Amino acid sequence: MARGPTGRILRRCRIVTDGHLDEAYRAIHFDETFHWDNGENDEWRWAMTRGLDGRYVAAESMAGAGIQGQFDGGDYLLSFRRPLRPDGGPRPRFTTRFTQISPDVALKTVRLSLLGLPLGGMTAFHQRVR
Repeated sequence: MARGPTGRILRRCRIVTDGHLDEAYRAIHFDETFHWDNGENDEWRWAMTRGLDGRYVAAESMAGAGIQGQFDGGDYLLSFRRPLRPDGGPRPRFTTRFTQISPDVALKTVRLSLLGLPLGGMTAFHQRVR
């Protein structure tokens, strides 16, 4: 669910993530496709690898490279800027937290802000399909 700055639900989506391990680069490549209830689709293309200090370093096609992830207790955190549209525009900050709910399910909470002002957020569940 995507929410506005007041918490009102703006729209819903189904997220499908498809990934694979690239042994040559020791990286995980995955694509997230957001299938929105209004018929729109957003594609996020990621590559992630373990950095020298044990943290993970990620790149996303529109956000760019050098995104550092870190663990906070049992949660995994990412913070980065990314335009909302493929043609550019404002680049809000996405602050993302993954919380493991079970071995196959993670809760994803995202806060969006621009110049420190809240724009909205998103709540999603990621479930591994074997």
